Amino acid sequence: MTWDLVIKNGTVIDPAQNLHAKRDIAIAGGKIRAVEEYVSDGDAHDVLEADGLIVTPGLVDLHVHVWWGVAHLAVEADPSSLYRGVTTAIDAGSAGANTIAGFHRYVMQKVDTRVLAFLHISGMGQLDSEIGELEDVRWARVEKAVEAARMFPEVIVGIKVRLSEAILGNNDLVAMDRALEASSQLGKPLMIHIGGTINPVERYLEQLRPGDIVTHSFTGNPPGIVDNTGKVIDAARDAMNRGVNFDVGHGAGSFSFDVAEKCAADGFGPGTVSSDVHRYNIRGPVFDLLTTLSKYLYLGFSLDQVIAFATQRPASAIGMANTIGSLRVGADADVSIIRLLEGNFELTDARGATRNGKQLLVPVDTVRNGRRYPPHHSAHPHLVGHHHGH
Repeated sequence: MTWDLVIKNGTVIDPAQNLHAKRDIAIAGGKIRAVEEYVSDGDAHDVLEADGLIVTPGLVDLHVHVWWGVAHLAVEADPSSLYRGVTTAIDAGSAGANTIAGFHRYVMQKVDTRVLAFLHISGMGQLDSEIGELEDVRWARVEKAVEAARMFPEVIVGIKVRLSEAILGNNDLVAMDRALEASSQLGKPLMIHIGGTINPVERYLEQLRPGDIVTHSFTGNPPGIVDNTGKVIDAARDAMNRGVNFDVGHGAGSFSFDVAEKCAADGFGPGTVSSDVHRYNIRGPVFDLLTTLSKYLYLGFSLDQVIAFATQRPASAIGMANTIGSLRVGADADVSIIRLLEGNFELTDARGATRNGKQLLVPVDTVRNGRRYPPHHSAHPHLVGHHHGH
């Protein structure tokens, strides 16, 4: 059999298949064709030697901003995602009903990264850094959001609403109600952004349904999910128990080591780990999804758990577990080839607090639909001390 690409001798980690073993992967026609202990590369057009490297399903970043040139915070999709190990990037509210057609035509259909989106309940999306998109709650129009989402059902995975007081004043409960209604009509999840809200976070959590998503879950911007005694609040545990997904959404202001450490000590980990990469954090402290995942290695989660947080888990969260997030034979040939560096790495949260990490995940190559996209650089110099590859 002639293969387009064979990835040889890598340590394959695919949580969806409970697989952690040395395997070869054969790709042809943009699909995974074989995952075996040995695949001959004698008749392959290209061979990627992955000995000593980690090979995973293409990473899925549940929270990015890539409506470049329109949303004030957005970055370009391919440099920030595909060239950094992410094959599926899910934009979290950069576009609303008034701007989704442009986002679809000029970004989603043009870039090589698979770009999907949570549609903002505000028609304008996230246009401006100084004027909140729901200061005037008339922008939250259920019928317009539902109509727009139904125009692009293959790429709209849910509805987004940001609930911080600085973004919508005291319109949070009205905006929440309208976002819930739109997502209910669509039968797709609602993603809520917490931190800096005018009401206690319990008011929002109690309304969430199985499959809904809380992003910025480990924010240090109160009110949050940790109480004054350092314990996870009951409303968060209740929500998780009924199937609400608590996502990281690191961002420039929304991930605190202190909060994450208290949650981990209390047995409350994330459902998914996303970067919330945008132009205010891409040069630090976020850099990319792999750096964010490395922070969860520091927090004591296993490598297999960390890979699941950015493959199987987000794929399931958006109802695409049969399409992405796994290296099953027949799946789209989206693959991340990663090096695990060991040494001393200064990891910084969104509040400027640092931790000395001993491991750092960096991209070596990314395969999207069978085509290779090597990174433009490895680790950012701010992260790297003395290290050796492992």
